[in-house]
Amino acid sequence: MSGTPSSELHCTVLSRRETMTSTKLVFLFSVAVISLGTVRTAEADLPHVEISNWAIRFGAQMWEIGKQVTRIREIKERYQSEAKIEQVDGFAMVKEMAEEMENMMGDKIEAIKRIMDAAEQLSVSHPRLSRQDLYEMRQRAETIEYYNAKRLNMYHKSGPKAGELLDNHKELIMSNSQHFGNVGVNTSVSAVHVPTNVFDGGPDVMNGILWSEQLDRIFMTNYESDPSLTWQYFGSSTGFMRQYPATKWGQGEWEPDLFDCRLRPWYLQAAASPKDMIILVDTSGSMTGVRKEIAKHVVLTLLDTLSENDFINIYKFSEVPVPVVPCFKDKLVQANLENVRELRNGMMESETSDIANFTSAFTTAFEILAKYNRTTQGSQCNQAIMLVTDGAPVGYREIFEKYNWPHKPVRVFTYVIGREIIDTAATNWMACANKGYFARVTSLAEVREQVLKYIPVLSRPMVMYQKDHPVIWTSAYIDIAEPKLSDWLWEIRERRKQRDRSLNYRALLRLISERNNAQSDDTSNVTGNNTRDASGRPTISMTVEQYLTYGNLVNEERLNAHRIKQEREEAANPANNQQHNRQGKSVTSTTPNPVSSVPTKHPDGPRAEALVKPDTLKAWLKRIETRTKPKFLMAISVATPVYDRKNFSNIIEKILINDIWEEKTRTVRTANLLGVAGTDIPVTELKKRTPAYKLGVNGYSFIVNNNGFVLHHPDHRPLDADGLLKPNYNTVDLSEVELVDSDGGPRENDTYLMTMRREMIERREGETSFKVRVHHDGMRRVSVRRQRYYYRGLKGTPYSLGLALPDGYGHFRVVAETEVKRLMADHNINVSSFFSGKNWKIHPDWIYCRYNYDHLKSFDSPEAQVMHFVDRTQRERWRWNSKHPRPSHDSARSHKQDDNFYCDKHLMQSLIFDAQATEVFDKNISLSIDRQDPHAMFKLFGISVAFVATRSGLLRWQDISTIDDKHFSEANLNAIDQTWYKRAVDQYSVEPDSFVYSVPFSTGTGITNESVVTASHAIFVEKGGYKAPAAVVGLQYKNSAFRETFFNITSGCTGGVQCRRTCSSGDLSCYVVDNHGYIVISKEERDTGRFFGEIDWLVMDSLIHYGVFKRVRIYDYQAVCKDMQGHRSAANFILTPLRYMKWFVQWMVGRATWLILQTQIAHLMNPDWAWAMEQEQADYHNEDNDESPGPTPTGGEFMADGDISIIVHDEAVTMDNAYANKTRPRPCDQQADLYVLQPEKLFKGDKPDSVKGKQNCNSNNLGARQCERHYSTHKIPHSNLLLLVIDTTCRCETQKQKIEMEEVRVNESLFCERPQENLYRLRPSVCLSYHPEEEEIKQCGKGSLQLPSLLLMTTTMIYSILKAI
Repeated sequence: MSGTPSSELHCTVLSRRETMTSTKLVFLFSVAVISLGTVRTAEADLPHVEISNWAIRFGAQMWEIGKQVTRIREIKERYQSEAKIEQVDGFAMVKEMAEEMENMMGDKIEAIKRIMDAAEQLSVSHPRLSRQDLYEMRQRAETIEYYNAKRLNMYHKSGPKAGELLDNHKELIMSNSQHFGNVGVNTSVSAVHVPTNVFDGGPDVMNGILWSEQLDRIFMTNYESDPSLTWQYFGSSTGFMRQYPATKWGQGEWEPDLFDCRLRPWYLQAAASPKDMIILVDTSGSMTGVRKEIAKHVVLTLLDTLSENDFINIYKFSEVPVPVVPCFKDKLVQANLENVRELRNGMMESETSDIANFTSAFTTAFEILAKYNRTTQGSQCNQAIMLVTDGAPVGYREIFEKYNWPHKPVRVFTYVIGREIIDTAATNWMACANKGYFARVTSLAEVREQVLKYIPVLSRPMVMYQKDHPVIWTSAYIDIAEPKLSDWLWEIRERRKQRDRSLNYRALLRLISERNNAQSDDTSNVTGNNTRDASGRPTISMTVEQYLTYGNLVNEERLNAHRIKQEREEAANPANNQQHNRQGKSVTSTTPNPVSSVPTKHPDGPRAEALVKPDTLKAWLKRIETRTKPKFLMAISVATPVYDRKNFSNIIEKILINDIWEEKTRTVRTANLLGVAGTDIPVTELKKRTPAYKLGVNGYSFIVNNNGFVLHHPDHRPLDADGLLKPNYNTVDLSEVELVDSDGGPRENDTYLMTMRREMIERREGETSFKVRVHHDGMRRVSVRRQRYYYRGLKGTPYSLGLALPDGYGHFRVVAETEVKRLMADHNINVSSFFSGKNWKIHPDWIYCRYNYDHLKSFDSPEAQVMHFVDRTQRERWRWNSKHPRPSHDSARSHKQDDNFYCDKHLMQSLIFDAQATEVFDKNISLSIDRQDPHAMFKLFGISVAFVATRSGLLRWQDISTIDDKHFSEANLNAIDQTWYKRAVDQYSVEPDSFVYSVPFSTGTGITNESVVTASHAIFVEKGGYKAPAAVVGLQYKNSAFRETFFNITSGCTGGVQCRRTCSSGDLSCYVVDNHGYIVISKEERDTGRFFGEIDWLVMDSLIHYGVFKRVRIYDYQAVCKDMQGHRSAANFILTPLRYMKWFVQWMVGRATWLILQTQIAHLMNPDWAWAMEQEQADYHNEDNDESPGPTPTGGEFMADGDISIIVHDEAVTMDNAYANKTRPRPCDQQADLYVLQPEKLFKGDKPDSVKGKQNCNSNNLGARQCERHYSTHKIPHSNLLLLVIDTTCRCETQKQKIEMEEVRVNESLFCERPQENLYRLRPSVCLSYHPEEEEIKQCGKGSLQLPSLLLMTTTMIYSILKAI
């Protein structure tokens, strides 16, 4: 032997497998066990003593194997001898981190103020081009050059101009920058984005683009002085946005560009103070057809202009005002995403009838606003009524005199719908007499521009104060995504699902037809039980539903899996090589995904054989979304308004004098908003100021704003399972992510939590402690622990920083660092030698050392970057730059210098120490029976890899044998964040000498090539009565070998006694279950990874009753429920011919009306008017560049290609199968019951004890004889597992219960209560809603006489009459 086992062990020679020859003997570990008691001989009794011994033997053997493989003793000795334990001062830590954030945020404020000041000066000093000047330039074929972000680096793909720039496009050299989100940027210039609905050749837009070009100088200076700055921008009130650095806009050619900087949170909050708004929508009989659609879009656009600091409600009115959401009657609701979504949905359906009662509508709106103003509710700042109508008969002066005059606290904005409206005097007067604005909206294309005119009016008081430039901070939001874009992406996803399903349905019919034809000749090719067909091709069985969902599922990865398996079979059976030759034919699939190469039996029968991995579905959804889903980046923004410093402006008016229109210039008082200057701060940048290594395992930081919403939190999940934005992704409250451990129901808020929330909103400093429920693994596991919280406000912002540390080990930290210079001086050791080999990784998201600018040095991997700086630490004159860079305008400092970097000294020196302490993983394990293969012993037990992960983010491993699946290191780069790491640390307090075992939840489905069992153990340093985690070691077993080890032990009795009943016999069912109730080992391999309640809920319920498991209810307040929309029933076709004629005429008239609007035939009488129309997205866009096209309408080669034969089970296939159930997302609350082992119930004092139970069964035997089913449960030592043995002699009916999230249903009486409605919030500190000189500004919009369109009126009338039939 090449090594000797520990002295306390006894080695026994056993046969590993029945096929192993006598010359291939191995040494298996065993330990002395307690003496056996007398085994009961009664047939009905379980061998309880022997079961206990099985548990002890299995636990001890796995513990000893794990200790040897993971080098627990050597690693722990190294830490124990050299490391120190340091107590964590939570208050000092949160203060240090808060000050670091405050400095960083203060630097960003200074940067945007420089942009703001420069913009205000440039707008005054820059000569303005008039409309005439621009016209003359166009006549001379002169153009104003600028970089349009949507027209950069785009070339002809084919034709004679292939490779040349597209017309009106520019070329700009860009380089990828990790700092800017791995996109190509040019840091020498900025680029301009112009919304689709804005004409970039207009005088105001063009003048703004010209003078703002000089902001590049400020942008570059800011970035050179502060390398942590990301995107800087100036958003103009005319619609364009100048962004630095220049980059190509992200949308593809066919994707809609919905971005408009004026609708972004940073612009809306900076441009005007918070507001209470009531929208009154006229739904009288005249608001039909196109007017109704335009009015709806006006309201929806108004909703887009709101932020979470605003309050809103919408009333429809004809005879009486009615809220569009009944639950919102007589109140204002916070304009968060969830409430706005409800209002949007309420606007989708509206009926028009009767005559508009303006008096009742205005009275309702004024009374609600007055009530909120009186009771200090709402925003307590601006108040506005937005009237959307096609005209009012009178001005209703008496209403305004009663409720609004003389102080005019409520502004009135009026939107008149329709070009044919002649008399707009009344609605114009309403707006002008109440400090509002009048706008006429004549088409859908005009909606956004007309709606946005109210924002500069609200900003007037702020602009008139001039010197006050409030700085605003937004909530966390997704970079450039729009909530409505997310809805659109969802719709595209649903359409693609339906398209793929329809194509697969057609292909399935052909497949069944071909198979039936083949059966008449030779049935060997269609037998589902064979793994190969008559041609030697591997067969894959599918259900109808699987085929319709996933299609052929053939791609290179799948073919490779088959080839690997086949090559192994051929190597084992050379005689069969000729029979199994492949044709090597390439195929194209509709929905390419990897599947298992061999059909496996499913517990629900052969018709439900599982073929698709869970990650296969994700890959399929990813294929659907890759071309539509933007790259999401959570960020916050800081912004400030930019004012026009000119108080007066010259305006040109057309005046009719003696039947001649003449232009007159007039000087008027103005207060114009130029725009908003701002910059983004990625949430990842905030996290860098709270280093995870300082917080320790299971510790975390979080940030809360003035509304109680979290900016970041480890349980904040903005994306749903399909990778799309959740409807309320950025309005997640602190009370929705900190789940207090209590016996209360959903949303029963804990006093300690709500006190902490209130104090954080008020930006106080404090500390508290309470128990929480922390979920893992997609809400399938839960831990209950007490945490201590420390929090502190961030000065100059509406945010507070909080830290959560677990009680106990969370307040102590291992301190062990290697000082490089001293090590070199004392021992002449090259530190780089600690990082030899390729078997190590570091945490990819942690900052060890980095250059402040990407262009100074680029690296292929984080490991290469660390090694670069490890080498630099050993040079002379090395200095640690351990402070995050601060802005410096010193000319001696340049971002081009090679020493412009940041290094975290403590983290780097801890990493070097950990690398030295874990060097043993570079050495082979000495315990072996084969000198040529040092790992032979452990390969025998199916061990594939051993690993260690340390507090500094270092992951090190040693491969012992290979598996076909993804390598451990690839899936666990951020090892300290993995569940196995966290669970191991928590397990230490339960049983220090133990491993935590876990298996993938999908193990038993047979959809993985070779699943693994992961075992992890935490290494703690204990000194002076304190202890803290330093690292976690572990190993992975092949699941098949792990099971075999267990059944080798449980198939016999201790001491050579002949056993009558073992786990291998037919009348005992043996299960190894983990501490959350999931099966790790079962006689039926298909059960592995499943919740035990799915196998036998009655026994599980009994264990809960006896206290072995504790039920813990978990709530998900960020859940998304999918409402099924279904599809049309065939019964719809049973209709009368008259109904069809009516529908046809309605369709014809509707399309004709729409055609008139699009082609502007109705405006031939006034050809000077023209506008762009929005185009409706086609159901299925052109996908010529799709790499995975759908199946061909004819032919069947994709059904049975050269490598694989697809077999679909006999099932009824009808037209209904072709329809996909369309869904719509909806925010909701969900709950699930999870389970936690109570290990103390399995001990009597210090000794292990068993829990025995029985279940009365009603047998089906003659005479209905009663029998009992017994079970016995034993704790498996040195693990988180328990052994459960059930006597199956008595056949009992079993119940099954899965762990599934289900929606929390509320009583009807509570249906209208909004979850966050009554929670405490703090209003923004600045409100500028009044200036005494504002009455001098007379610009309030005005209408003009318009000639009615007889054609449009006639077609609209006909359409309305038909609609009413």
